[in-house]
Amino acid sequence: MILGVPALLATLGALAATGLLIVRAKDERLPYLIAWCLTLGGIAIALIGMTAGFLAGFNGLLFRLMEVGGALLGPVWLALGMTVLISRLVQVRFASWLFGISYTIVAVVILLLDPLKGSFDSSLPRPSRHYDTLPLLLIDVAHVVAVIALVACTVVIALRAGRQDRAAYELLMPVALVALAGVLVVSGTRGFLPGLLAVLALAGAAGLVWYGAMRTLPSTGGGEEPYEDGDYAEDYDGEYADQGYDGEYADREYPEAEREEPVYAAPPAEPAEPGAPPVGRHAAPTRADPVVPGPRHAAEPPLAAGAPLCGQITVYTLADGQGEAFDRLVGEAIRASQTSEPDILIFTSHEVTGAPSQRIVYQLFRDQAAFAEHQRLPHVQRFLAESRPYVAATNVIELNLTAGKVVSLPSLNAQDYR
Repeated sequence: MILGVPALLATLGALAATGLLIVRAKDERLPYLIAWCLTLGGIAIALIGMTAGFLAGFNGLLFRLMEVGGALLGPVWLALGMTVLISRLVQVRFASWLFGISYTIVAVVILLLDPLKGSFDSSLPRPSRHYDTLPLLLIDVAHVVAVIALVACTVVIALRAGRQDRAAYELLMPVALVALAGVLVVSGTRGFLPGLLAVLALAGAAGLVWYGAMRTLPSTGGGEEPYEDGDYAEDYDGEYADQGYDGEYADREYPEAEREEPVYAAPPAEPAEPGAPPVGRHAAPTRADPVVPGPRHAAEPPLAAGAPLCGQITVYTLADGQGEAFDRLVGEAIRASQTSEPDILIFTSHEVTGAPSQRIVYQLFRDQAAFAEHQRLPHVQRFLAESRPYVAATNVIELNLTAGKVVSLPSLNAQDYR
């Protein structure tokens, strides 16, 4: 009876974590999040069985709920989600889904229908006392496969991180936490731990899975609500008024250092005719004048000389056969930036000649503030999350522009290069 209180609190926590992860999985539509939703759901079911058993006594139904939820669904779908997150081979991910779904269906039917033996009381039941050989074998296989998969994925991501893979380095901590959650799930459902420790193990596993899943997702900017598709156009008279924008970019104001008119290269001086206007720094620009890059707005003024432009080059090494999928994602990000980011001057993706598995993404921003704003936009976060399974390694180079020439290409857009 006393153990029912911590079990109830653990159950409420697991249900809350499950609900939060389901909401994120619905928004992000990432397969491994769906698998981990089933993991948290299984842990919550097992804790419900434990809570009811500690409060009113265990019986066959509660015992089956604990075994199906905690001993089967928890570890199997935890390992499946981890494999889908880490693996870059379509064949491995497909085999994981096939094994997980088929094994779950067969094992759940047997665990629910196989006759039980022995009697139940208020103490936490052990599977070996109430199941025959076949259900125990299915549980053992599920645990062994889950532990092997979790350990293998952790080793793989650690090796990638050791090779200076930035994406793998960012995943290292959440993968380790989720692997630890797998150990806790197996420990809490084997029947080796006393009641309170088993409850704490499952509760800790639920917390680690939720936290690890959140760490695998890019930040949306300090907890701000993500934008919906099509809502990227901001009201620049409001939040960004202090940055000098308005709704049409027609009367954009610049800081004092940028208001000075650019100096154009004047042609060689010729003798002035009587009555001709003087030739000076305000003379009309010639064909030799530089073309100033910028968003395609008719009233947009040119960049002032010495503007603090900054850029970034990202070299992506793709997994085999993932070039088309990656190009589709980066094309969507580029199209979104055309309507929502007036301060990204260049955003291109290049295929390397002779290296079909490599892509080079080049971005040039008006200033550091534009770069920081770009990093938190929803279409950028979505690209980072959804392209991760297709990328084997990344190399990021940050740039500060010292000189350059950019020619406006009105026909250049993301649709032309998908």
